[in-house]
Amino acid sequence: MNKRIYFLDHLRTFMILLVVLTHAGMTYEAGFDNFWIVSDPTKLNSIALVRLYLDLFVMFTIFFISGYFAPASLSHKTSWQFILSKFHRIFIPWIVAVFLLIPAYKIIYLYSRGLPQEPWFTYFHIFRLKGGDPYYFPHNPTQSWLWFLPILFLFQILYLAIFKIGLIKIKISFPVALGFTFLTGLVSSVFIAQAGLTGWTHSAIADFQHERLLSYFLVFLLGSLCHAKNVFAGEKGNFTLFIGSNIALGIALAAYTIFALNLFNNLVNPTQTHFFISALGDRIVYYGTSLISMLSFLYLFIYSFQRSLDKPIKVLDRINPNSYYVYLIHMIVLGIIAMLLVPVHIPVVIKYLSLTVLTFVISHGLVLVIRENVPRILPSRLDWLILVAALILSGYIGTKNNDPTIELSSPISPSGTNLHEAAIRNDLAAVEQSIANGVDLDVPDPASGSNPLMTAIVFGRTEIALALMEGGADVNFQDKGGSTPLHAAA
Repeated sequence: MNKRIYFLDHLRTFMILLVVLTHAGMTYEAGFDNFWIVSDPTKLNSIALVRLYLDLFVMFTIFFISGYFAPASLSHKTSWQFILSKFHRIFIPWIVAVFLLIPAYKIIYLYSRGLPQEPWFTYFHIFRLKGGDPYYFPHNPTQSWLWFLPILFLFQILYLAIFKIGLIKIKISFPVALGFTFLTGLVSSVFIAQAGLTGWTHSAIADFQHERLLSYFLVFLLGSLCHAKNVFAGEKGNFTLFIGSNIALGIALAAYTIFALNLFNNLVNPTQTHFFISALGDRIVYYGTSLISMLSFLYLFIYSFQRSLDKPIKVLDRINPNSYYVYLIHMIVLGIIAMLLVPVHIPVVIKYLSLTVLTFVISHGLVLVIRENVPRILPSRLDWLILVAALILSGYIGTKNNDPTIELSSPISPSGTNLHEAAIRNDLAAVEQSIANGVDLDVPDPASGSNPLMTAIVFGRTEIALALMEGGADVNFQDKGGSTPLHAAA
C-alpha cells in the first residue's frame, strides 16, 4: 500500500499560486486588451518573459499530479462509480462555474472599460456574434481559464478506458515511458505546426491548445505510471539526475527562449521571416526544447518538494484541499482586485505582486469560508438537474448565434496608449480614454524626460494640453534639462 504523498499536495498548491501569478501578469502586458478581464493601462511587457517560462511547466505539472492520483481514485470502484465520482467532482462544478463565472468575467470586462452591459444571453461561452470579431471577448466569449476542468475529466475517462482494455498492465520501464512521452509529444507538435493547425479550439465543452493536448495527456499517464511503480517510495530523489536536469534545463531553456522569440517575431513580421535552421528545423528545436524544459522543470520541482516538503505542514494541509476550487474562482477575484488597482499610482511591479498575493489569499479565504459553512454545496442528486438546465439554456443561446439584429460593442483600441505618441498625432480620444482609465499622466519620455503635457505644448496640441491639465497633469514637472510645461508654453 502506497504511503501518503504529502509533497504532491503541496506542489499542486504551489502550481495554483503560479497560475494566479501568470494570470495577474497578463493584466499588465500589452496585447491582451481585447479579451483579458481587466487591462491596466500601466504596462510592463517584460512580464511576458515570466509568462513564457511559467506557461512551459505549470499546467504540465498539474496534469502530472492529477494523473498520479488517478489510480488510487479508481481502486475499489466500478467503472460506473468512477465515472459518476468524476462527473460530480469535476464536470458538474465546471458546468456551474462556466454558466456563472464566465458571465461574471464579461460583466467585469465591460465595466472596467466603461462599456455598457449587453443582452444577458451574450454573456455565456456558447454565444457567438454573427460576423463578430473572434478575438474580441464580448463577441466571442470563451471558457478562458476554465478549459482545464473538462480536459481533466476527459483524461480521467480515457484513463479508465485504457485500464479496462488492459493497456495499463503492459510492462514498461519508466525511462521508456519518459522517452515515449518526449518523442510522441515532439512528433505530434511538429506535425500540427507544419500542417498549420496550431492554436486553440473553442467549443461548448472542450477548449484546448492543439499542440499541447497530447503532451498533457501523456504526462497525465506518466503520473499514473509513477503511482503504479511506487517511484516516490524509498530514497527521495536522485541527486545525479537532479544535476543532469539542471544542466538540461539551462541549455534547453536558453535555446527555447531564442527560438520562441524568433518564431514570435516571424508571426508579427511575416515580411521579415527568419529561420536559424529552416522552418521545419526551427520548429523541431522549439518543440523539442520546450518538452525538455517541461520535463526538467517537473523533475526539479518533484525533487525539491519531495526532499524538503514531504511531511505534514499545518498551513498547507489546511489550504491544499482548496486547490481546484481556488482555480475555479480566482479569475473573478483577480478581476475585481485588478479593477480596484487601476487608478492606484504605484510601480507596476508592486501592482503585479500585490494582485497576485491578494487574489491567492482572498480566493483561499472565500473557499475556506464556503467549505466550512456549506459542506455540500451541490448534492449529487442535483447533478442531473443541473445538466438538464445547462442543456436547455445552451439550446436557447444557440438559437441567438445567427441573429443578425444583435448589436454589441465594437473592439476597443489597446488601453496601454503612449500619451506622448497620442499627443503628437493629436489623438484626443485616446488621451481622454487614458485619463478615464486612470493612467499616470506624467510618464516621462525616455529620451527627453518630458511629461505628455510638455509634449502636447511643444507640438501645439492645445486641446490635448487642456485635457491633460484638467485630468491632473503636473504643470511643474521637470524634464532632464529642468524645463517645465510652463517654460515650454512661454
